[in-house]
Amino acid sequence: MNFDSRTLFLIDGSSFLYRAYYSMKPLHSPKGEPVQAVYGFCRMLKKLINQFDPKNMLLVWDSRGATIRHEIFPDYKATRQAPPTDLGQQKALIKEFADKINLAQIEKQGIEADDLIFSSAKEFSRNYKIVIISSDKDLYQLLDNDKIFVFDPFKDEIFDQKKYEEKLGYSIKKLPFYFSLLGDTSDNIPGVRGIGKKGATDLVQEFDSLEDLYNNLARVKKISAKNALEENRDNAFLSLKLFLLRYEPTNLDQNQIKFDIENWNNATEFFERLNFQSLLTEVGKKTKTNSYAIKIPFSTTKGYKFRTVISKEDLESLINYLKEKKIFAVDTETTGIDTFSNDIVGVSFCAEIGKAFYIPIAHKNEKLELSKAEIINAIKPILEDPEYKKILHNAKFDSLVFAKENINLNEIVFDTIIAASLLSGENQRIGLDKLSEFYLNDAMLTYNEVVNLNKYENFAFTPVNLATQYAAADAHQSFVLKELFEKLLEEKHLKNLFNEIEMPLMSVLTDIEKSGICLDVNILKELEVLVDIELSAIEKKISALLDATELINLNSPKQVEELLFVKLKLPPQKKSGKKTGYSTDQEVLETLSYLHPIPGLILKYREFYKLKSTYITSLPNYVAPDKKIHTNFNQTSTATGRLASSDPNLQNIPASSSVYAQKLRGAFKADPGTVFISADYSQIELRVLAYLSKDKNLENSFLQDLDIHAITASKLFDTELEKITNEQRQVGKRINFSILYGLTPYGLSKDLNIPFSDAKIYIEKYFAQYPEVQNWMNKIVEETKEKGYVETYWGRRRYISGIYERNKSLYELAKRVAVNTVAQGTAAEIMKNGMIKLSRELQDAKILLQIHDELLIAVPEDKAYEMELKVKNILENIVNWSVPLKVTTRVGKTWQEVSK
Repeated sequence: MNFDSRTLFLIDGSSFLYRAYYSMKPLHSPKGEPVQAVYGFCRMLKKLINQFDPKNMLLVWDSRGATIRHEIFPDYKATRQAPPTDLGQQKALIKEFADKINLAQIEKQGIEADDLIFSSAKEFSRNYKIVIISSDKDLYQLLDNDKIFVFDPFKDEIFDQKKYEEKLGYSIKKLPFYFSLLGDTSDNIPGVRGIGKKGATDLVQEFDSLEDLYNNLARVKKISAKNALEENRDNAFLSLKLFLLRYEPTNLDQNQIKFDIENWNNATEFFERLNFQSLLTEVGKKTKTNSYAIKIPFSTTKGYKFRTVISKEDLESLINYLKEKKIFAVDTETTGIDTFSNDIVGVSFCAEIGKAFYIPIAHKNEKLELSKAEIINAIKPILEDPEYKKILHNAKFDSLVFAKENINLNEIVFDTIIAASLLSGENQRIGLDKLSEFYLNDAMLTYNEVVNLNKYENFAFTPVNLATQYAAADAHQSFVLKELFEKLLEEKHLKNLFNEIEMPLMSVLTDIEKSGICLDVNILKELEVLVDIELSAIEKKISALLDATELINLNSPKQVEELLFVKLKLPPQKKSGKKTGYSTDQEVLETLSYLHPIPGLILKYREFYKLKSTYITSLPNYVAPDKKIHTNFNQTSTATGRLASSDPNLQNIPASSSVYAQKLRGAFKADPGTVFISADYSQIELRVLAYLSKDKNLENSFLQDLDIHAITASKLFDTELEKITNEQRQVGKRINFSILYGLTPYGLSKDLNIPFSDAKIYIEKYFAQYPEVQNWMNKIVEETKEKGYVETYWGRRRYISGIYERNKSLYELAKRVAVNTVAQGTAAEIMKNGMIKLSRELQDAKILLQIHDELLIAVPEDKAYEMELKVKNILENIVNWSVPLKVTTRVGKTWQEVSK
């Protein structure tokens, strides 16, 4: 479909704005302004310009406040949540950007964007083709043969009247009729209650209009539909009024809507101010339209040379070239993402911009000149030699792939995924293709496009020429991003954190995953039998209490709901997450257990069932041929910087004192000739709080090695320290550990089952005892408001957009997140420093697991006592603070033996 210079593109600005805001992770300018919607909007607009080369454009905005539809129906859009506080701020920046590139805009108080789009289309369609850029269903009623089209930019699909009517099954002139029946929950337009999409479609196909339908209600065969129509007549005609678009003169002429693509260059200063690096690269370029084209790799459009290494001469030449360059990016391709069960397929290298190489190693259906052994032997020396610096994206993965080939990857100086996670401020794992598009404006081929869409079994079945374009780009973009990321890390004062903690930690985590931990599957089989007996016993107890012959499926929320609230007639506590039904979650069952024994039994059943399904029967699936589990530790997936374990998650192995949880831990065993040392930081977040807040009472408690929970309890209950009961100490412990998570009187009253007033007094007494804690928390909040982000002790940033919210609940949440991030993030950094130092100083020790504040370390059995002292000494002296760190150590042959 061709659109010439006599085409006007009407852009639904509000639709673009919301899409840009919610489709992107939080992004901030160098000044801390939230700008993800601005960036997303600019990118979407640039894509549109590239696609259509428009000569006429108009950006149409919704206005704030009431509209004429609110006069007709006061509850119009009443159910919509208030927009995020920073959305208006970002809209203002977008309007500034549009002004800079001379993109015409229209916004009228009290007039909705849909009406302005309708009005603009009506006025200009006499002399122009009209393309409406929107995904709003209301605007399809404007389609008009060869004059007015709708382009959905999010589905990349364009509709004319004929195409859309084929999709609907009726004339577009009937769209308001259809929506008058269906209504619209997003705009709170009622429609006819009881009539859904199919019912509305059937009626619209049979009748000419809403009036025709109501004049001929007797012809409606379905009784329920007829009743619904009779009961909702007023709502139907009201809804029709709300859906019909209204004309409002725009007072625009054809000179105002003209657009020149060269105006994009006027935004240079704007992009620089907001640090939109990838958009800056587009400034000064001539745009070529590429409507509906298959993605062309950036290497082709830029004339880059990505070469396949085929012969022995090619390989020797590449090795010599890399040696001359001294620093290069390297990337592997494999048959899958499990480094212990999948195989290497190829390796790519890049040492300068515009040039990259791919070495195919194990491609199926293609005869390769070089054998795997020849390639591995050739690349092994340079990969292991610390004289040559390596750049990678997700270096831990590639290190494990090479380790399987007996290559010890050395001198990894830069990992782009770690750098990106620090720069994002949200610590989200980001794919290389996304980074390439975001920072470099380069569209990479994706794995999905190369493998899945071509229905190849895995990467090994990819033709070598296609594999080269994909794989070489990985190494190339990693190399290019390294230079950019180094500058950004320097600007944001993150260089030290990156070089001194995160990069060394990556190597430590690689060694942890490589080592793995031994799991005795036979113990789990025995445990499964015992747990099945417990589950069966609980089912029989419940059946006996019901005096029923038919067993209830206790894993079915619906059946449990019916049992509790219908058969037993227990009082429902709250609605479930679905539209109908009542919740049977843990909180509800705990409350109901005071009224009847069955809810307590269901709780116990769920505990056993989770133990079985999540751990006992699942963990054996993760055992590698070496009889060990090699969990994945991700250092880029949490906002506070804590490590996260997955595949499987060994940080969540139950630590309760129950016999079965302990037996489960007993299945994790030390290798022959070794023992486990458990090293657990005691109350580390509270010690961080004491140091950062400089609260003397809190500091002194730790300096004197006193029982901090008992001390807190003594102040709460106005009782001498020696007379504090265990129950009172538990209250002190609960408050101590919860204060960093934004403990509220409501939360404490619910948790301790005490009156709200008592909980409020406890919290007031806490801050009276530790006044500097309150001051420190207030200071963190104020600094966050000023900068837009918080920083840990070592400089990790987390942007807190909610700190500017007018919505009280969102604002309070943001305050809690800000305070907690500083304490938890700093504690995580202490642990990371400890792991790095242990790995450097104790050659005989192997860290096997990290469980938040605890390390599980394997050491030679004959050196256990000596190593225990060294481990404790190293970890307790990671920082030279006024508040001492304390580490508790235990030694044993199984995880159970070293557990608390």
